Amino acid sequence: MTQHQIKMKHFRKWAENKNPFIAAMALIIAGFSKECFELHESVREGKRIEGNIPLPSLKTWLNLYRNPKRIGKALLSAVRDTNDDAAQEANILKLLSEGANQLQNNPQKVQNELKKLTADEWKEIQEISMTKIQEFLELTINKFVSEFNKKENDEFRKNLTKPEFIFFIRVMAPCFSIYKTYPLELLKQAQNGDDEALENLIRLDKSIIFEPKISEIIHQAQALKAQARMSMIKKSFTSPPNAPLKMRAIKFHLGGLISYFSHAIKQKISAADIWRLYDSIALDMTGDVDEDLKNMSVETFEKDIQDARKMWQSILSGKKII
Repeated sequence: MTQHQIKMKHFRKWAENKNPFIAAMALIIAGFSKECFELHESVREGKRIEGNIPLPSLKTWLNLYRNPKRIGKALLSAVRDTNDDAAQEANILKLLSEGANQLQNNPQKVQNELKKLTADEWKEIQEISMTKIQEFLELTINKFVSEFNKKENDEFRKNLTKPEFIFFIRVMAPCFSIYKTYPLELLKQAQNGDDEALENLIRLDKSIIFEPKISEIIHQAQALKAQARMSMIKKSFTSPPNAPLKMRAIKFHLGGLISYFSHAIKQKISAADIWRLYDSIALDMTGDVDEDLKNMSVETFEKDIQDARKMWQSILSGKKII
């Protein structure tokens, strides 16, 4: 019996005693690790995913620094537009995000609406919902162990060429992983004269030299013959970030998204449980635990998941978790 025929026995064990929806959601998100990493490598190496597609306009690119919610919406739509099953999954995630925001922003209104339901209406909703959610979990498992057909794969990769997704892979995710801050915060530090921030920013995104305030800094450095600053700028422009984005970091980012949604709907999945999720998927697919997470301390993993959850909070709701 193959691993696929077993249909994810280790994942099913992990999902026991968990809400089926949160389990399905976790599998969907964790399952994008490979695709996200491959996209990052393609972008980092200067390859094009779908032929010779130019970068978005400079104005669009620089505006993305100041609009993280736009990036979050595009990430969800990249999945939703692929096919009907993916659309169902992503639409539920989108509704979940919107519902969580409504709960956070106006909990009393939500509670008042729920109080209007009769006992029979509430019971019927629960029964229908649980049946649908269980069906959704099975659909998710079946999708996970099946291969994309060529049409689905082509459509998925086409969607990944959207400016917001490329910005996330090229700028936002590496910035948060390597420098532990948001691109906009790094930009503000550079604009305020922080040379280290300026160096890191240029290493990360060469296009940032066209941002008006950064351009002015470079212009004045040249005029004032600030040799040390000009030397740093030149070196940064020909150098990559100080460290590449590794698969482990991709899994932190996706684990943080799982954590964010689980907190939002009051079905908290701990960092330790997210680690066990990755191990269960690896066991089902390869027969061994997750190689990318070996030799990590529990404390480090928990801190990275917490940091990634803060990033997603900013992207999807515009609010930071303290």
